[in-house]
Amino acid sequence: MSSKTSSTTESKPPAWAKPMFKLAGQEGLNLYNTGAGGNAYTGSTVADLSGTTMSGINNLAQAGANTNTAGTRPLFQGIGAAATGPSFAEQNLSGIASGADNPYFEQALEGQLGKTASKVQSQFAGAGRYGSGANVGALTGELGNIRSNALSNQWNQNIQNQLAATGQMDSARQAGLGLGLNATNAMAGQDQKQFENALTGAGATLQAGGLLDNQAQKQLSDQVNAWYEQDNQDWNRLGLLTSAASGAAGPYGTQRGTSTTSNPMGAIGAVGSMFGGK
Repeated sequence: MSSKTSSTTESKPPAWAKPMFKLAGQEGLNLYNTGAGGNAYTGSTVADLSGTTMSGINNLAQAGANTNTAGTRPLFQGIGAAATGPSFAEQNLSGIASGADNPYFEQALEGQLGKTASKVQSQFAGAGRYGSGANVGALTGELGNIRSNALSNQWNQNIQNQLAATGQMDSARQAGLGLGLNATNAMAGQDQKQFENALTGAGATLQAGGLLDNQAQKQLSDQVNAWYEQDNQDWNRLGLLTSAASGAAGPYGTQRGTSTTSNPMGAIGAVGSMFGGK
């Protein structure tokens, strides 16, 4: 045989807590109808870059576009031009290197010829043969030999001078080219150094700007959070009231349920009585 029992569970606050829940429900409806809270923040939530950061970005862009060489480029260009231009050796030795004669050679030769002619004439005059054919022949031969030897010697000297001057000019030009190349290398190295310095300066400025930007973003986030806190202030207060009421009421209600039980021995007894009756 079996039997049934039933129970019912009801969940409701105690009578003393009902006014708190009723007030919370009424206040919630009023807040909803007024449209309070739940608004969206329409301002920007991203802080602007600081002036320091913008300066670093501009410096970085300028360094990448072109290195400012206004201060050093003219200096090195002047050194290069001076080094590769005609040197003082070239200017002073150009005439000799081109084979120009010694401007004082003719004067020296004329003086020597004059002395020789006077000597020859004096000798023939002393011998009473001045103006004779022998006199003329001796004078012509002596002067011709002196002139030929002088011209030959001067020619050889001019060649030696020309070779020496050319060598000195070539050496001066090579030295000038070396100075020009050094100036060019120095200019390139200085440009690279300026570029690296510009990058370093821009990086330091960007690092400082990053610190300022990070602080500005934190401050803006605080402002946004404060705005939302203010916008939902009434709903937050209502939530506090509801939490207080729920906490004060605690678990409450009564329970009623249904259950079924069985008695196997009772069923056997009933069957036995049925057979016994026959």
